[in-house]
Amino acid sequence: MQWGYLTGDRITTPVPLMLPVSSHCHALITGSSGSGKSYALLYLLGCLLQDIPDIVVTFCDFKNSEDFAFMKCYPRYYSGNDCYDGIMAYYNSFCNDRIQGKPEKRHILIVDEYPALINYLTTLDKQNKTKKAGDILSAVAEILMLGRGIGYGFWCVTQRADSSLFSNGARDNFMVISGIGRMSREQKGMVFTGEDLPDKVYRQGEGCLLADGYPLREVVYPRINNPVDWKKHIMELLMNNSES
Repeated sequence: MQWGYLTGDRITTPVPLMLPVSSHCHALITGSSGSGKSYALLYLLGCLLQDIPDIVVTFCDFKNSEDFAFMKCYPRYYSGNDCYDGIMAYYNSFCNDRIQGKPEKRHILIVDEYPALINYLTTLDKQNKTKKAGDILSAVAEILMLGRGIGYGFWCVTQRADSSLFSNGARDNFMVISGIGRMSREQKGMVFTGEDLPDKVYRQGEGCLLADGYPLREVVYPRINNPVDWKKHIMELLMNNSES
């Protein structure tokens, strides 16, 4: 699928950045508020469905964003407190297919504002003596470690990618890391450890991308010319999959 366009000082004409989902199914998309993460996610979701029209998408939108309100009639869309149920339903499907064998269709779990969800559930767990945050951390770690082999992917969208959000070093299992917009030195060191980053300030929708097997590259996520049609096409494919 297409992960935006390569850019940088040595590139005069943007070049599409293509990465196969089969080998790069887990992605960490990070950037501060206002960096263009949600817009990039909308673009990438459309690109994913163009590449694999029958992929089964589970979308968890913890902040109930207006950017993805168009998906509310999709059965595998979850928002707010329901995100816990969505993630665990995806995990249960993953566990069943691990036992039964690789499914015919690819599956992907997308969680927007993942840290906010974990922090919220951690607070509730203390109040209610539950362990929902721990359930998610364990499920996500297992999916990151074992999902690729049976066609289960995970996209995590976050402002910060602290290691505490991923159990047992599971953060190292992301095959794609996309840092969008202006990132602090701490955040750069957190997700691009040991990489020589360009000394520049990126605008909204611009940043760096590190994919397994490739050097660090600068990328830009383009403006969607017709967002209404883009969202309509996304919903058509999602609903077709939910009915099949």
